Amino acid sequence: MIGGAQWLASIIFGGACERFPNFRFVLGEFGGAWVPFILGRMDHIFTERLLNKKLDPPLKLKPSEYWFLNGATTFQEEPVIAKMTHLIGENNLIWGSDYPHPDGVWPDSQEVIQNTLGELEPRILKKLICDNAVALYRMGD
Repeated sequence: MIGGAQWLASIIFGGACERFPNFRFVLGEFGGAWVPFILGRMDHIFTERLLNKKLDPPLKLKPSEYWFLNGATTFQEEPVIAKMTHLIGENNLIWGSDYPHPDGVWPDSQEVIQNTLGELEPRILKKLICDNAVALYRMGD
């Protein structure tokens, strides 16, 4: 998870999203519960640097705005994600079973989904377990 924070900060503060507005990135196997804290911290740093004119390269949007437009992260068993989806972004989360790795949840995927994400409304649940990956990787309609 610490590595994910470093990648996220590097991608956004490095200006990749600014230079390439259609660029999409996925932080694979980093989980998601840490994202709201890092976005808040990055927005704070951005605001402080912007006010002091010390941000290079200059960014037009706050780091969190680039996240919501360009970023995604995958997660597996994080029950807190259901409560944090609105902070991370329902379009920015992709659930994965981690199959065929030994620490994956298959063949108990359906049970894990129900136990960790069952409180989400069906529309959002479908986005996290299916639609976001389909859209990101252009796998169909």
